Amino acid sequence: MNDRTGDDEPSFSVSGTSASGLAGPGSSHGAPPAPPKCRKDVTVKFHLMKAQVVAHAYPRHHTVDEVREHIACKFQVKSKFLVLRQAGAEVPGHRRLGDICVSEYNVCDLELLLSEAARDENVLLNLKLYYKNLTLPDIITVRIPSEDGKPSRDVVVEIENQVITKPFVGGYINKHSHIEYHHAFTQTGPPLERLKGPGQKYSRDTQTVCERHTTTTSIPRSQGVQHSGPVALIPSPQTVPSGHCLVAHVPYESHAELERRQDLVGKVRLIQRNFRRVLWQRLIRKSAAEWRALQQQQEANETDAQRSKALAHNKTCVARTFPRTKEEFDALFAQIHCWKENELKLIGEKYSGAPKIAEMNILLDKEIQLLNGVERQRRAIQREQTEAVVERQLAKISEPKRWVGCNNRVIEMETPQTQRARFLLLYYQRLKMFTQPTGTAASGSDPQERVALLDELSDVIVHECHPATEELENLLQRERKLLLCNLGSEDLSPLRKRQLALLAEIIRSDPEKAREKKATKLCRKCKKLRPTHAFTVHTRQRSADICGHCSSLLGSTVDIAVYRSILRAVRRDERKRGSLASYAFIIQENDVKHIVENIWHGHSIISNAADRADLMLPRWNVAECWSPWNCVCLTEQETRAHLKLQRLDRYYQPSVLKEIQSKHALARSVFGQLREIDQEFTESGDWWQVGLNGKVV
Repeated sequence: MNDRTGDDEPSFSVSGTSASGLAGPGSSHGAPPAPPKCRKDVTVKFHLMKAQVVAHAYPRHHTVDEVREHIACKFQVKSKFLVLRQAGAEVPGHRRLGDICVSEYNVCDLELLLSEAARDENVLLNLKLYYKNLTLPDIITVRIPSEDGKPSRDVVVEIENQVITKPFVGGYINKHSHIEYHHAFTQTGPPLERLKGPGQKYSRDTQTVCERHTTTTSIPRSQGVQHSGPVALIPSPQTVPSGHCLVAHVPYESHAELERRQDLVGKVRLIQRNFRRVLWQRLIRKSAAEWRALQQQQEANETDAQRSKALAHNKTCVARTFPRTKEEFDALFAQIHCWKENELKLIGEKYSGAPKIAEMNILLDKEIQLLNGVERQRRAIQREQTEAVVERQLAKISEPKRWVGCNNRVIEMETPQTQRARFLLLYYQRLKMFTQPTGTAASGSDPQERVALLDELSDVIVHECHPATEELENLLQRERKLLLCNLGSEDLSPLRKRQLALLAEIIRSDPEKAREKKATKLCRKCKKLRPTHAFTVHTRQRSADICGHCSSLLGSTVDIAVYRSILRAVRRDERKRGSLASYAFIIQENDVKHIVENIWHGHSIISNAADRADLMLPRWNVAECWSPWNCVCLTEQETRAHLKLQRLDRYYQPSVLKEIQSKHALARSVFGQLREIDQEFTESGDWWQVGLNGKVV
């Protein structure tokens, strides 16, 4: 290496065994070696952020990639996260240090930075971790610049490690945390007064002991000793005659041979290995049992879901074949409407002109036949249900008042109203016997008995204060005249049914409030005065102006049963969660239909599934109560997965979140009046009773 002059700073070359590959281990004991003629190492200074610098010495033939791998190991990061730059430009990985080092002292300055991928994964360069992993070399070469123009010289320095080696003096392992603890060993050396004084030095590492010779008296008892020579047991002369010697037949066994024969460490290892194997087998069996239980639970859930779907399908088929409720008839009307729309579409595609008009006339005749058939069935079922409902109401009114008193005793009380209702109910039942078809056991065929019954009833209703008594008296007089003309029961059947209806109305009325005028309202469709409870109400209308009868005549174009099931699921979930809001209990089926069709457009927000029977409206934010602006349209499987999410922004795309927010804003504007209704229901506590009756929900 050429001599260099100048007032430069001392440079260091670090090597694990020697300095610059020339100095050996014995350099510190003899004369210092001559300075090398060629310097083979390059000192690389890594400039980090915050003006921090670390340095390492590498051979000149090392590439930049090898330097990056080495410094990445020191910082314990991946090499792909590090970027080496020189003068603001990234250094290619294939270049060698000798090519990029332009300093006359073989010092190369590089900037050590992190890549964009490292910032995304929160990777940092920790200097504490670097110095923890840094191992100092044994020999370094220090270049000392000279003064007065003299050449600089290299000094080889050997570093002696005087760290005390701590021996293992035992320890233990925590069974719960599995942390291994070692017993402490002191690093404090002997006191200075012992080191300064002359004499023998004692050290714990050498375990030096002092020997002492003493003289003892005769052995008080017989005892034997073992030694490494010929094995012999020499007893005490007091107990055994002189000259008698017992020789042991078992060869002498040293302590090392005893440990090797017993092999306690090997047995402990065997026990530990077998114990770990037993624990592993138990873990495998436990995991397998859990997996089987999960499999069985999953199969049971799938089986229950399929069974529930099959039952719902069978129930739907039975309801469409034998309809009995208003909702089932609405479903039939909706099915007819869908059939008509499909047929009109086919006719428009296949025909034109006169054939199209003919096909549409045929379609109109078929639609009229279907609607007439459904309407006849609906009226027949309505008559049957009306009679059954009237009988149940009259029986309920005639029952005495009951309540639970002291000692859980049921107390009954007869009031004038119940006695009057029971008395009139007997005449109602007797009148009904004559309305039965001729030939039945309950039918009354004697006209004289019928006339006597009519006379008794006329005397009874005279004392009733009800507007219908005058009309009932006129009907009774008319039947008497018709009976004198020998008319049959078939001809008098409409008259007798009207008499039963009027008598039932008298029984249901309260005598004290019979003369009070009921609150009525004019229907916009039929132009008739009807009671206020006969008008349909939903949360989005401003005024109730169409009665329920006119609404049923319009017919339903949508199967409302699907939206009723969605509403039931929402209310059932809110009760399980103990909701404190009443939005789910205020809205009705038509409101749910509006939410699904007009706000969510009849499909899932994730999969676009349009099967109404599989759609649900769960909470969007599970922590808040359900409301039209806190729900989302999903399928049943998507609902189960959605209710398990904690952070919605981690699982939904920003576009989906914006779309859901816009739909919530639309629902908030449409159902704005729900806030006032919710306040009234919540303060009164009536909303909790909604749905407890099977007829309401």
